[in-house]
Amino acid sequence: MMADDARVDGPGGLRRVAVVGAGLVGGSVAGAFRAVGASVTLTDRDADVRRRAAAAGLADRVVDGLEEAVRDAELVVVAVPANVAAAVLHEAARSAPLTAVLTDVASLKGELVPTVEALLERDALDPGRFVGGHPMAGSERSGPEAADPSLFQGATWVLTPTNRTDHTAMTVLSAVLRAIGARVLALEPDLHDQLVAVTSHLPQVAASALADVAAETAGRLGEAVLAVAGGGFRDTTRIAASDPDLWVGILRGNRDAVVGAIDALRSRLDAVRDALTGDDDTELRALLDRASTARRGLVRHDADHETVDLVVALDDRPGALATATKALGEAGINVSDLSMRHASAGDRGALLVRIDATAEARAISALAGVDLAAHVEPGEAP
Repeated sequence: MMADDARVDGPGGLRRVAVVGAGLVGGSVAGAFRAVGASVTLTDRDADVRRRAAAAGLADRVVDGLEEAVRDAELVVVAVPANVAAAVLHEAARSAPLTAVLTDVASLKGELVPTVEALLERDALDPGRFVGGHPMAGSERSGPEAADPSLFQGATWVLTPTNRTDHTAMTVLSAVLRAIGARVLALEPDLHDQLVAVTSHLPQVAASALADVAAETAGRLGEAVLAVAGGGFRDTTRIAASDPDLWVGILRGNRDAVVGAIDALRSRLDAVRDALTGDDDTELRALLDRASTARRGLVRHDADHETVDLVVALDDRPGALATATKALGEAGINVSDLSMRHASAGDRGALLVRIDATAEARAISALAGVDLAAHVEPGEAP
């Protein structure tokens, strides 16, 4: 939950927000701003998506046209695919008040930002009030049902100002994004695209390739591959379930940077292959050691301690999941990640919860108190 003073109607804040696009990110944006006190109007070109967004209660109003949605907005957030974002931002600028701040959530910025600025300048619509944006948060799920108003809490939200960007627009947008819990980072549009090629687009390609290899292996050797798939496989391939149509557009739009990232990864894989075929354990160990050190330095840790995964045995009965999570909550144990593992019999399964390692004993005791057995998930076998 947000703090009481983290409201969009604070000093320099915006009260009326319009969101164009009611998918996962757009719906989450709408819900996040509504949660901190803004009056939110949401629209989507798909009537069924609008109906589902309204049913999910993501906005104060869900309307069927962009013009109506942005008519009195102080902030317009365009949450549509990158290949149509420029046209939608241009249309929104023509219909919104001249003082409205405009932003987007598209994952590519190098071409989009100058295109939007040129379109607005051509029509005397003040390109300075547009600030490109990209929240570094998401899910392999899609649609308004997947929307989560807390999605951006603690997440980095990149803004891509240029020398045309109005300082007030940048300042106000930064303030309201912080109000919904985001960490704001300013980058040049081209630099943004180079960075996300490595940190977002390459992981998607790698996850998809690994999932494809695993599927081919299952086809040859049977479904036993699923039985031996551990936490590392699940974590690494999770995003492979993302929308293929969305990712074709993203990868194509950032082609040069993605190809460069793939080449860099391929060179490392080739080095591993050469070390294995050449029985060169020294080179193999050196690469693994560099990667281990790099991982600790590259990924920000929000907690002071390491985490562990607990496996909680559950019967397939109403309330079993709630019993486990309630017991952990009452013990004051924060769950940073949660997933289900279903047994083949269908009547048994397991809940996997990620917690601070220092809370391991306390968590196991709390679960035992409600007759649930738990143990620490073992690490990947060497």
